[in-house]
Amino acid sequence: MSVLARLRSASKLDVLDLAEEIRAEATRLVWNTNIVPKGWRDIFAKPMCALCHKLYTQIRAANRIWSTTEELVEKRKAKAQEAIDTLRDIYDLINYLATTLPVDWNRFDPLLNLMLKEEGKLKNWKDNTKIVKRK
Repeated sequence: MSVLARLRSASKLDVLDLAEEIRAEATRLVWNTNIVPKGWRDIFAKPMCALCHKLYTQIRAANRIWSTTEELVEKRKAKAQEAIDTLRDIYDLINYLATTLPVDWNRFDPLLNLMLKEEGKLKNWKDNTKIVKRK
């Protein structure tokens, strides 16, 4: 069933909302002195925040590309793949943190669950990118 354009509500970009949640959760975790001591913040906290910001900006950059040609579709897919790769970089940093410091791995479960959900949505978003026809 189709809905008239004037009756449609604004759709939310789930991948962007999840990126905001990942950024907030990661920031809370790595700036907590019970998890990351102050002496390790330059090694773990600052890079983690930078990677989360990079993820957010990559998703926004991919969303700004209006895929009206095949080249733009490929460019948008490439930006989405960059965001997926950044998620893997965040996971690698979490793994490095967990193997270096005596950290309870269970504290990262909410963040890791968000990241898994985000990766699935990003892959789906990338795979469903098609040429948009102009009216």
